[in-house]
Amino acid sequence: MSTTDPVSKPDELSPERAGLVRDHLKEVVASRAFAGSKRAQDFLQLIVEHALAGRLDCLRERMIGAEMFGRPIDYDTANDAVVRVKATEVRKKLAQHYQESEKPPAVRIELPTGSYVPKFQWESLEASASPLAETDLPAFAEQTTAQEKSGEKPEAKIDEPPRLPGKHLRRAPHVLVGVLLGSGLIAMIGYVGFKRWFRESNARPEIRSVAILPLQNLSGDPRQDYFADGMTEELIADLGQVSALRVISRTSAMTYKGTKKTLPEIARELGVDAIVEGSMAREGKQVRITAQLIDARNDQHIWARSYVRDLTSVLMLQGEVAQAIADEVSINVTPQEQARLARSRPVNTEAQDLYLLGIHLLNANVGDPRKAIGYLQKAIDTDPNYAPAHAALADGYGWMGEAGWLAYTEAFTRQKSEAAKSIELDDALPEGHAELASAVMSLSWDWSTSEKELRRALELNPNSVSVHTAYALYLERVGRLPEAMAEAKRTLQLDPVSSRSFITAGIVYYFAHQYDQALAQFQRASALEPNPPEFLFPFELGVIYGAKGMYGDAVGEFQKLGDTPHALGHLGNVYARMGRVAEAHRTISKLEEHVQKSGIGGYEVALVYAGLGEKDEAFAWLEKSLAAHDKGLTYLKIDPCVDPLRSDVRFDGLVQRVGLPL
Repeated sequence: MSTTDPVSKPDELSPERAGLVRDHLKEVVASRAFAGSKRAQDFLQLIVEHALAGRLDCLRERMIGAEMFGRPIDYDTANDAVVRVKATEVRKKLAQHYQESEKPPAVRIELPTGSYVPKFQWESLEASASPLAETDLPAFAEQTTAQEKSGEKPEAKIDEPPRLPGKHLRRAPHVLVGVLLGSGLIAMIGYVGFKRWFRESNARPEIRSVAILPLQNLSGDPRQDYFADGMTEELIADLGQVSALRVISRTSAMTYKGTKKTLPEIARELGVDAIVEGSMAREGKQVRITAQLIDARNDQHIWARSYVRDLTSVLMLQGEVAQAIADEVSINVTPQEQARLARSRPVNTEAQDLYLLGIHLLNANVGDPRKAIGYLQKAIDTDPNYAPAHAALADGYGWMGEAGWLAYTEAFTRQKSEAAKSIELDDALPEGHAELASAVMSLSWDWSTSEKELRRALELNPNSVSVHTAYALYLERVGRLPEAMAEAKRTLQLDPVSSRSFITAGIVYYFAHQYDQALAQFQRASALEPNPPEFLFPFELGVIYGAKGMYGDAVGEFQKLGDTPHALGHLGNVYARMGRVAEAHRTISKLEEHVQKSGIGGYEVALVYAGLGEKDEAFAWLEKSLAAHDKGLTYLKIDPCVDPLRSDVRFDGLVQRVGLPL
């Protein structure tokens, strides 16, 4: 038979005393008695936090079983004693802890037998210097009610005042009233000042920045790592919608997967106030997510909670967790942000699995995204109304076009179509707006629409590194370089230990003609990628080396990329500046073959002719690129490789025809 499950009203505590309970809780779970028992630590933290928050319904056996142990909400407690067993273990460990304590604590946490509501036993105010009682009255020297009842005398007897002379007796009541009023006023002023001092000295420092570490996969199946990573990314994206909070990006957070570093170490490296860590367990058609919020500046536990949901409502759960974290750090969440976090987003579980596999491959940065695109297309085939899959597919096609793996017109047309569909299905999805901005910038050179969509994406998620990166690249192309640098610096704040943010900064510095700064950023990026994919650095390093006159190094980097159009164009430009004219012309021949096959490479032919000083040929190929709507022309205003052409009267006219401001 199941034991009784009474829920008595927990002790009502002031915020100050609740803070002391949490401080003591931290000491208890870190003690020798609780060492090595993560479940016991989590159990005690869970019931204490529920008690402090007054969540009585959460302190019933079935609720604890569902929240902490993943049991169905209606499970048979008579035959499953998991909660009772753990509660018994926690009682024993609490008793052991207090028995081993060298001095009595200001507060003791007790778990009465037959109950899951913890009690907090306080030492006397004098002995523990604990915060004020719930009435918030200061402890004066006068005899207390308890002393009156017990006949106990105060420790110090106050001498009676001398008797007043007879002639002053008529004034005595007025004097007494004045003294009492004055004393009361002084006491009140002192009390108000003390209360303000106590509140300020015990207030938790503001939390304005958070990092969400990768959720630990507790499913017992390493093949579910992609699901845990996907849940982490969704939680980061949801919390990132809160504009008052700086949320570290997924790429930086993922570098701490499996780390042995302490939370304060991680917080210092990321420059954040707080850390969210947790776990995920997928069991059949349900998922259990446990999360806890820790003030990493002092390693103080702030909040913890477990959630059990059906897989179909897991995205709504992410918004619920994000809202709970925002509530705990006491930041302002606008009504619009609250509405977005609370919106219902049911999903087809099969489509979601395919989607998570697709973005897992996109994020892995393994080069050609065709395999990722295949998973994402299957997700859409399974659920045509799954907006995130359309946005991710748009990203895949945009990547294909940027890298020259797919004809520009085909890649960017597909990118635009998928982005538009994503927005049609879910206008509040920032990725859809960002992808549409990229597509119209590359495909139709619609600069105003591009900026409007990027601003909308940043409004929806001001912490999105990918959107800040896209906006930086937009701003540099239209020649607003100071703003582009500001966006690049923002990506470094949000993504401080990822190579990608330093790559973005390096690109911006390169197009600003600040080549030493650009190289420094890429060197820092390289240090963060000890085993980078082959394609990651050679192109950018090659163009920087070429701009700095380090031609031999530039040639070596470009040759690592084979005969891709982008690499050939810049390799030919370097050959031209080195005076290796025949080799420059050989790259032109290869590029012309690419133009015939895929329509890609016309702009790059113009770069080689610009390096050779053959301006008429360079402008002829720029005209051909204009007719083909070559994406390369979007860099015309800032590309250092076309600097020899800028003084020509034809150049400004070409810039204007691309729609760029002079």
